[in-house]
Amino acid sequence: MRELKITEKAKQMIRRLFSRNSVTVLKTDPELTELYDNFAFDKLLEHTTEISEAERCVVQLVSTLGSKGNHQFQTMVNVCLNVGVKPREIREIVYQAFPYIGFSKMLDFILFLNDEFENNNIKLPLDEQGTTTEENRTEKGREVLEAAFGKEVIDEIKSKIPAGQEHIYEFIANYSFGGFYTRTGLTLQQRELNTFCLLSSMGGAQKLMDLHARANKHVGNSKSKMVAAVTAMIPYIGFPRTLLALDAINAAYD
Repeated sequence: MRELKITEKAKQMIRRLFSRNSVTVLKTDPELTELYDNFAFDKLLEHTTEISEAERCVVQLVSTLGSKGNHQFQTMVNVCLNVGVKPREIREIVYQAFPYIGFSKMLDFILFLNDEFENNNIKLPLDEQGTTTEENRTEKGREVLEAAFGKEVIDEIKSKIPAGQEHIYEFIANYSFGGFYTRTGLTLQQRELNTFCLLSSMGGAQKLMDLHARANKHVGNSKSKMVAAVTAMIPYIGFPRTLLALDAINAAYD
């Protein structure tokens, strides 16, 4: 294999982020490796300074869930651990994706996550982080919905629910927000940013992206932070989904 023409900045970043056993080197594709590494670990990082290194790695981890990148997900779990993201935070990121992606697709990710935790000598199961019960989960979920989107927005959404479909809203309040958003480990700002990044990487969810872009503004995430997060995901989700995410951000903040 010929010597790869990787910039010194990219080399340093790769050494910092990746464990030796998690670096993927395409020995058969040196040109592709050069293009990708110099973009993802050098040029791109110049435009992600509005988020911390840990935040950047987290949204990239989130993007592997939405784009169903199983192998890269395992790599990014290790990257997140390497930059100081706590295991319980990583678990919350994965748990929160269940209502959006669904159990059948998320089961593999949980198994991959537990394998990586065990490989890093992280004792399982982790401490419980739930804060609601069957009796108060829907009520607590409604409270989080209003905190994230604003009461006026939630009231408007409820007023437009077709007859016979009210139970779907109740499920969203109970399961998605009451069951997951109320858990400890992540702030509401972090959860909303992660949700927007997840939807952006999934594709086909423009209406929800628009809604959650507005929620990010409501909970205090700045436009520059949102743009930096989407920029960080470009190598993992591609430009078409990046541009759609930016459309949602621009509509919400401008």
